[in-house]
Amino acid sequence: MSNLKDLSEYAGEAARLTGGRRAVGSYIRTDEEEPGLRSYIFESTLRGYVGWFWSVTIYQPEGQEPTISEVVMMPGDGALIAPKWIPWSERLADYKALQAELEAQAAAEAAEAEEALEEDESEEETEGQPIDLVDAPEEETIEHAEEVLLASTEFDVEDDTQDQADDAGRKPPRFFSWKSRRKNKKNN
Repeated sequence: MSNLKDLSEYAGEAARLTGGRRAVGSYIRTDEEEPGLRSYIFESTLRGYVGWFWSVTIYQPEGQEPTISEVVMMPGDGALIAPKWIPWSERLADYKALQAELEAQAAAEAAEAEEALEEDESEEETEGQPIDLVDAPEEETIEHAEEVLLASTEFDVEDDTQDQADDAGRKPPRFFSWKSRRKNKKNN
């Protein structure tokens, strides 16, 4: 069994025994690792393993029978490979750093919102204070007079209509229902 063709068939049979008859495709090539050590490469036909191949490594010292060293699936250049494994401690540290960053960002946004609210409240307090008309410039006096005039003429339409609806009184009582009208017709 020293013939390379016989060894490739031998390697193919080993791959089929490992992966199943349908999992191993056609022979691709032979890689010489070192003297007496060769890897036989076969196409993988397993679903989900596109771009992978079977590698069967056979050791055959000169003058001895071949021995199968390993049968493995190897990814090719276009193979879909799982991402690099990251230890849990590193993933947890990344997660905690992200959570701390999000909390800091939320605290900063809350502080900005509080500042904006305080500014709005301080503007409202200064707007409601009367202006000393004696020391104020003429433009401020005119603006203040316009504000007072507008404030005194504003009214709420919804409140007035509600008040008028309340003045209409209550509905008159309903003396006859449809049942009592029907009874009255039968009796008459």
